[in-house]
Amino acid sequence: MADGGSRRARRLSTPLVLASSSAMIAIGIAAFIGAHVGERVEEEERSRAALAALVVDDRSAEAVAESFLDAWRRRSWEAAARISVGAAHDAALEKRERDRVMNPEDREMAREVWERLASAPLEVEFVGSEELEGGAVALAGVASYDFMGAPYRREVRFEVEPHEGSPRAFRVRRMELGAVLTETPRLLEEATP
Repeated sequence: MADGGSRRARRLSTPLVLASSSAMIAIGIAAFIGAHVGERVEEEERSRAALAALVVDDRSAEAVAESFLDAWRRRSWEAAARISVGAAHDAALEKRERDRVMNPEDREMAREVWERLASAPLEVEFVGSEELEGGAVALAGVASYDFMGAPYRREVRFEVEPHEGSPRAFRVRRMELGAVLTETPRLLEEATP
C-alpha cells in the first residue's frame, strides 16, 4: 500500500484556475480578432487588385481614349499599342522599347511607382469634341486621379478614329498631355516620362 494510502485528492488552486481560464480567453479573443483583421487585409488586397486591373474598352471614342490614357499611365505599353494607330501606336511601342532596355534597378523602382498609380481610379471628364475627317473625332478633357493621397489633374487631348473593319470599335491615333492643373507630387514629377 505504498502508493494507495498516501494519495490524496489533489485540488487546483483557485488562482491557478483563474489564470489558466484568463489565458485561454485571451488566446481565443486574439484568434478571433486576428481572423477578422486577416479577413479585412485580404478584402483590402482584393479591392486594390480590382482597382489595379486595367480595363480596356474601345466601344466609344471616349472609352478608348480613357482606356489608352489608363494603359499609358500604368506603363502597360502592349495594351496601349493594341488600342492605338499612327502616332499613338508608335509612341506606345517606343515607350515599351525604352522600358525593355532600362537598367533593371531603375525598372524595378519605376514599377513600384507605377503600381501605386494603378491602384488609383482614373477619371476623364471630357469637356469638348470636334469632328475630324473620315469619322474621326478630337476630344479634350481633364484627367484626374489620386496619387499617394494627393489629387492630380491634367489636361489631355485625343484624336480617335473608327477601327477599320469593326464599326463598333475605335482607336486612338494621337494623345497630347497638356497642362498639369494641380501641384505635381514630387515622386510623380521625377518619374513621369
